[in-house]
Amino acid sequence: QWGRTQHQIPKLRKAPLVTSNVEGPSKMTEKSNFLSYDELQNAIENDVTDNNFKTAANFLLGAVTDYPTFNLKEPLDLVASLRQAVNDKLTFDNLDNYLKSLSPDKDPWTMEAINSLLEMFDFERKNTFDKTIELGTIIQRLTQYYRK
Repeated sequence: QWGRTQHQIPKLRKAPLVTSNVEGPSKMTEKSNFLSYDELQNAIENDVTDNNFKTAANFLLGAVTDYPTFNLKEPLDLVASLRQAVNDKLTFDNLDNYLKSLSPDKDPWTMEAINSLLEMFDFERKNTFDKTIELGTIIQRLTQYYRK
């Protein structure tokens, strides 16, 4: 399993776009549209306010940290790995269905990571999950907010 994961992640990194949510031809790669792990950590540490972006950033950081794939270090890697596992768009319903297919005995850290990601779909923190948006779009909005 470890060798397979190591081999696939670099292959996915070379693809020009991992999700279909990147807008416009001027976007070179999705990586430039996603915060790196270090940027994410710094954004959380430097954001002195309690706001929805910081909450979402904490969920994303937790998911990247918890997801049990060898050598997975970046949000982009997490999205690529999940896209392969889910084999569909990374919407709330698709991630939730994938979560339900996992076993707490065999996949506790994967389940923990996906639960964190699902919380990002409730951006307003009102227990109303946006089922129309994809995870990549949420991360792009987070990136735009913290890079402004």
